[in-house]
Amino acid sequence: MSKKGFSIYLTVLVVTVIFMLVSGCYDISVLSMNIGRSDAIDVIAFHGADGGLERGLAKLRNSFEPFAFSYISELKPFRTLVINVSAKKTGELIKLTSEAILKEGNKEVSRRILVRQGISNTNGREGCGNFTEAI
Repeated sequence: MSKKGFSIYLTVLVVTVIFMLVSGCYDISVLSMNIGRSDAIDVIAFHGADGGLERGLAKLRNSFEPFAFSYISELKPFRTLVINVSAKKTGELIKLTSEAILKEGNKEVSRRILVRQGISNTNGREGCGNFTEAI
């Protein structure tokens, strides 16, 4: 068996193995970055909806009656957060719903809906109802 040219085959084999390892690490890091970005976007939408609930509770403290309002918050040049808040009467209690839609340009990237049910007309935080997240 001739040993001429063996080092070239060995070099190609080692370079191929190193390339496969680097390529796999790159794919894993890109996936991790995308998951982290997705989690951050969901947190922004959640806190936007929670802020809508707090604004709704403040409005109910001033006047305990059904309402609906919306507002838009500009986060970055192409990222906006649209918040829709509504309060509906069910018997003597009110159900407060807050929906947050995070958009990048015209594309919706996340939506969260939070609900407080059983809000009563009492002072303080006692009558704030039960907090749930709609799916």
